[in-house]
Amino acid sequence: MRKIIVLMLFLAGIVSGMLSAEAASSKMLKADVQSIRIPKGTTLQLQLIDPISTRTGNVGGEFNSMLVNDQIVDSKVALPAGSIFRGTITKIVKPKLLSRSAIVYINFDHVVSPTGRQVPVSAGLLNYPDITVDGGIFQNGNYGYALQQNWQKTKEITSKAIEWGKGTGDNMQYVCTPLGAVGGVIGGGVYLVGDSIIDLFRKGNDVILPQGTNINVLLLQPIDLPLH
Repeated sequence: MRKIIVLMLFLAGIVSGMLSAEAASSKMLKADVQSIRIPKGTTLQLQLIDPISTRTGNVGGEFNSMLVNDQIVDSKVALPAGSIFRGTITKIVKPKLLSRSAIVYINFDHVVSPTGRQVPVSAGLLNYPDITVDGGIFQNGNYGYALQQNWQKTKEITSKAIEWGKGTGDNMQYVCTPLGAVGGVIGGGVYLVGDSIIDLFRKGNDVILPQGTNINVLLLQPIDLPLH
């Protein structure tokens, strides 16, 4: 009789466990039904609400950005335009000699869902014009960029000198135009050499991303947004 009671209790425990597992599975299914997923690989266009600067910012500093366009999933608005994405400055490299630009590294931490919940986000910068191989943002490059700018300025000086010669009138332009060209070449050359030497000892620019800057990011992991 005692063995029968023990066996019945054992079977009751098994049945109870199966019911609990079924209930848990039902709850998980219900939870899945009550969420919507923005898949990995989705491109999001964000716009900075707060400016980011290597001059005034600090590592650990937080910033806000907002979603520019509605994100539609299965004909439903998963995230409406204006949704807030919050991020953090993770690293700052200050400007260096040889006109080397500062570098700022940012990370998008989470998004505020339409229900007001903070949902973690994993995203990386996409197609940003000035970005290092390890994902940092810089501006106006390095010494090579400075030389390009100096060359553009040299061409402007020469062009303006030639235009000056042409503007001296019918009788004088045939004399003044060549003189202006020669003067422009000399003046531009002096500027090119002089400023290029200075750029060797000049620090590069700070990174300044003003409010309203658009940044495209690529989702590295899906975002599961609760509907309630």
